[in-house]
Amino acid sequence: SIKVTNPTQQAGSSAVVLDHVLSEDDFEDEDCLNESIEDIRSLAEKYGVVGNLIVDTSNEEEKGKIHVEYTGGIAVAREAAKQLNGIMFGGRLISAVLLSSGTIDTNMDNSNVANAIIDDKKVEQEPPQPMFSGDKVIPERFAQCKRVPKVANSGMPRAYASKIADPGAIPLLTEVLGELMRLQQRAKDQKNARSRRRLVMGLREVARGIRAHKVKMVVMANNLDEYGAIDSKLQEILDLAHAEDVPVIFELNKRKLGKAVGKSIKVAVVGIQNVMGAEQQFKQLKRMAGIA
Repeated sequence: SIKVTNPTQQAGSSAVVLDHVLSEDDFEDEDCLNESIEDIRSLAEKYGVVGNLIVDTSNEEEKGKIHVEYTGGIAVAREAAKQLNGIMFGGRLISAVLLSSGTIDTNMDNSNVANAIIDDKKVEQEPPQPMFSGDKVIPERFAQCKRVPKVANSGMPRAYASKIADPGAIPLLTEVLGELMRLQQRAKDQKNARSRRRLVMGLREVARGIRAHKVKMVVMANNLDEYGAIDSKLQEILDLAHAEDVPVIFELNKRKLGKAVGKSIKVAVVGIQNVMGAEQQFKQLKRMAGIA
């Protein structure tokens, strides 16, 4: 299990078990997993002081369940479970139940989640209506993709993002990131590889790198979701970068930024720390961006 602790932990605390929060994508990348855990902690702290936060990875059945310990006791935990149960988080419907003295409280009202599950089953039982492209029926395996609802704010640039005017900036940036990631992967087994990383990913890691005066440039996705915890971290990075005179560029969305660094998942932000092997391309990118 992955455990994040808070030094304010108190005796007599009770836990809430959250399910349907993390996806397989979160477990494929450690930075993304840590980022998601911090977002979940921020959400949970709206309803009380959180002590331990444990992500269960013990087996496939329990994998991804999160135990959130509230230090205020059972009354606080019960109310938190009530508020968290059935809300949307990252496009997923959270299930929250109270865990008291090692047992699940079955007296909680789980109607929000239960109704959603029942509705899903009803939808699955009904034969899907065919979809057409002109006068031709679209094969069902492709129609399933088209029926998936679009997630709000999944592609449009946010107000914080201003782009470089030169159309050559995107392919050049993609080349720089790809080459640095290739070199980083090649050197990962060498001694002190972590301390000499060329790229760092994730909001927390990039902020840490800026504070340590290691990050030379920040590449931030231009379509980060409008969610409180993410927005506060985004602003923290922008403020840190401004204070440390670190340039920030916004040429790519989350999907394209992930692809540029060889990831199959979306990436929010990348910090460039070491440009060895791509010095000329990096200098050219800085010139395009008007950076001395």
